[in-house]
Amino acid sequence: MELIYRPSPMGIHSSVSSRGFDLLLLSSLLFWCVWGQEQQFMDAPPANRLLRRAYSRATVIGKYVYIDGGELTQLVNGKEQPGHNPADPSNSTLSIDISQSWTASTVEIKATPKKGPVALSDQAIWNDPSGDGFYIYGGRAPYLINKDKITKDGIWKFTVDGTGGGTWTLERPSNPDVLKKLNLTDKAAFAAAYDSSGGAVSFVIGGTTSIEIDPDSNNTSVVTDPKHWYRTPIPGMVSYDMKSRTFSRIDTSTVIPPFGTLVPFGTLVDGRAHFVPQFGPNGLVMVLGGKVGEQLVDFNNIAFFDPKSGRWGWQKTVGYAPTERQSFCMVGVASPAGTYELFIYGGADRAFTEFYDDIYILSLPGFVWLKTDAHSVEPRNNQDCVVVGKRQILVIGGHGQSKSLWAKDPFPQGLGIFDMVDLTWSEEGKYEAGAEDYRTPKLVEEWYQDKNLSAMSWSNDEVKSMFLENPVLFSATSTATSASTGSTGSGEKSSSVNKAGPIAGGAVGGVVILGMLAGLAYYFWRKRSKPSPSDEELEPDQRGNAPNGSPSLELKGELPTEGPATEVYTPPEELACNRGISEAWELDASSQPRELDTSSPACELHATTPVASRAS
Repeated sequence: MELIYRPSPMGIHSSVSSRGFDLLLLSSLLFWCVWGQEQQFMDAPPANRLLRRAYSRATVIGKYVYIDGGELTQLVNGKEQPGHNPADPSNSTLSIDISQSWTASTVEIKATPKKGPVALSDQAIWNDPSGDGFYIYGGRAPYLINKDKITKDGIWKFTVDGTGGGTWTLERPSNPDVLKKLNLTDKAAFAAAYDSSGGAVSFVIGGTTSIEIDPDSNNTSVVTDPKHWYRTPIPGMVSYDMKSRTFSRIDTSTVIPPFGTLVPFGTLVDGRAHFVPQFGPNGLVMVLGGKVGEQLVDFNNIAFFDPKSGRWGWQKTVGYAPTERQSFCMVGVASPAGTYELFIYGGADRAFTEFYDDIYILSLPGFVWLKTDAHSVEPRNNQDCVVVGKRQILVIGGHGQSKSLWAKDPFPQGLGIFDMVDLTWSEEGKYEAGAEDYRTPKLVEEWYQDKNLSAMSWSNDEVKSMFLENPVLFSATSTATSASTGSTGSGEKSSSVNKAGPIAGGAVGGVVILGMLAGLAYYFWRKRSKPSPSDEELEPDQRGNAPNGSPSLELKGELPTEGPATEVYTPPEELACNRGISEAWELDASSQPRELDTSSPACELHATTPVASRAS
């Protein structure tokens, strides 16, 4: 008898169930390990976990945006963090690559853990003139975390490594006794002024101090609620010469006139400053907004100073000035037409009960305020912003109208993108690395085209001469140069504008030479062909030369021709011989060649013809 083993159906089921259970258990363990590892607190959490970021500072060096400090909230294992603090400080220096295009929801944010300075909020930040790193000064230790590790032995510098990372070192000043006596501050206005010799001086204006900011602060009140910690406003201004490594304290109580009717000027809190390189012999530091005492500074009277001489000036503005505000962000950009635009976004009223979602432009030299129609998806304050690429603003973090750092930010990863030419927000937060160059927005250009600059009433002749030293010219030459940008400044005045003239002159000269060669080739072809009837007997589209009385070939947007031609660009008026040319005019390959008319005067193209604006 043959015995055949047939496993029972129950046995098969039991075996399969056992293997399935093992696989399920293994998968669960792996999932738990991966999930548990992912759900640690992160300084750069993914978009689906980040709730909000605020009080950060940012700057641009090379192909990276660097974001330092601030506070953030996020989901951990799908839940909000334990409520020991309103938020947690960021213990890493973040970076974003801007050499390639990206969208805010998917862009990779690199985090470099801090080894050196403690986590800080609302600090000052500026670039080293060498372009190898940036400095931070002041700032507070959020919720008194690690406040005892704040040092006044030097100033912290982050040296970049070219890949989005870097290292922190403490740079010791040449006059350490001066630094020891200074009050470290947060919420100060700050800017760095750069010169052509490679030197740079940074300025920190006003701000507040407390024991979470300065270990030597006299404000030693018992902390009852870190959310309402009292800070003492600090008058005056601190400067740091990055070449000589020297600190100085500057008295600003004698600035005349102070901001509007507000005195003393020195206790400015939550204002903003920006270095504009193209006006005056040494550039100018513009100071806008903020609060002095219990009053907000209006935007109808702009104060500025020469970073070398220390002399202050002021000028009243025209146009539609913004509502008084504090905690806004501001960037600046130079146009090829010779203007310089300051963009301000968001901010809050005096009591932080109303936040703003609007964007205003202050255009220099006209000192004209223009309100854009753009509004962000929510009002915002305590954000930072920088110019990225050629024409976009990157907004980083900020409080929403709810004031809570636990309210989900509608900006993915807390990043918003605004176009400074089209004056529009990108709905998807899309950064365009290959965007066209910056040019003055149309509504700003129209103000200058209406000759409003000539009607300006200046505060004095010295201010007038500084801002009208170079003309503002809108023409074909003002649409094809790169912008000098930044919220803090990143180096010497750019020479990109000066290069546009020779490049454009060479391009137009090349086109003229090509036209002459085409004319010679056509001439020899006619010599070898049979005699043709006179032009009077030919149809218009058969003639090799324009008939008598027709326009000669000139350097302007439309090439005169009876046949079909490609019109590249038609400027508003004919380009005269003595005007700068920055457009390269292409000849249409499909049109018939034309002989050059020797009866009209020649226009000599000067390769060194300057563009309308000066280098910035």
